[in-house]
Amino acid sequence: MVTLKDIAKAAGVAVSTVSYSLNNDIRIPDETRRKVISIAEQMGYTGKSGRRKESGYFRQIVLCLNSIGGEIYPQIVSALKKVLNFGNCELLIYIGKDVSRLKWVDGLIILNSEVEDKEVERVAQRRIPIVFMDRDVEISDTASITLDNYKGLYKITEMLLDKGAKNFAFVNGPQGSYESQDRFSGFSDVLTDRHIAKKNIISLQSDFTYDGGVNASRYLLGLTSLPDAIVCANDEMAWGVIDGLHIGTETAHSVTVTGFDGIMTSGKKYITASADRTHWGSIVGYTMLQWLERIPPEQKHIKVPVEVVVRY
Repeated sequence: MVTLKDIAKAAGVAVSTVSYSLNNDIRIPDETRRKVISIAEQMGYTGKSGRRKESGYFRQIVLCLNSIGGEIYPQIVSALKKVLNFGNCELLIYIGKDVSRLKWVDGLIILNSEVEDKEVERVAQRRIPIVFMDRDVEISDTASITLDNYKGLYKITEMLLDKGAKNFAFVNGPQGSYESQDRFSGFSDVLTDRHIAKKNIISLQSDFTYDGGVNASRYLLGLTSLPDAIVCANDEMAWGVIDGLHIGTETAHSVTVTGFDGIMTSGKKYITASADRTHWGSIVGYTMLQWLERIPPEQKHIKVPVEVVVRY
């Protein structure tokens, strides 16, 4: 079995230099790093996680999520695996926010709003390509491929206004979430454009969960009257609102509830915004392959279109 010492001896460098090189550490000059990686490949080094397959060097791409329970993930993961396979890459899932601690990473994909930008910057300093799926930022060697959250909520709110809604409640996601902020901006901007007074808008903070939607419905049921429309920043909160209202009042059927993400469900009538998640994952995969070949993508900020879906 090939060890770091074997590679260090063959390359004429220290063992620590080999370790840093294999982790794309910024402290190692490019020429030295390329030499070490080349020797490691030739010697068949596998490291702790099997970094070589029969077809040659085997690159590891990490997809960072905050959970594995969300229903939006399977199609994204499937598309990513299919595309990354073309570049001899393996997709690994990491649940957590401390991405700077990850080792043996050749590329990082982030779909987790809990990951702080400063954590990402530490990874970027190691010359590891990064693709964001949850925010737009300006960090070297990164790209952002996000849903068009703003336009999606703008379209939904326009539809509600055209149907005659005059009073609104907005159930938002976690504070600091890019998706929450972008979706709320789309909602509030169309109301401003249509000259809807702020007194006709109730804004509630929640957490993107079903229970968060139920809690929001309890607050709304305590008001003198329900709003004409309850706009939720994602589908799971919308489901919680719908169930909570049905439990609490017989008049809730007159309220229109909307969500976002286009998650399939049965038995619930609401409006949502849906994107082709296979298309989204594929774009992210191809962008990552470009970065891995040190070819900066032509577009570093891409918006994946969403369409309004009425489920009645």
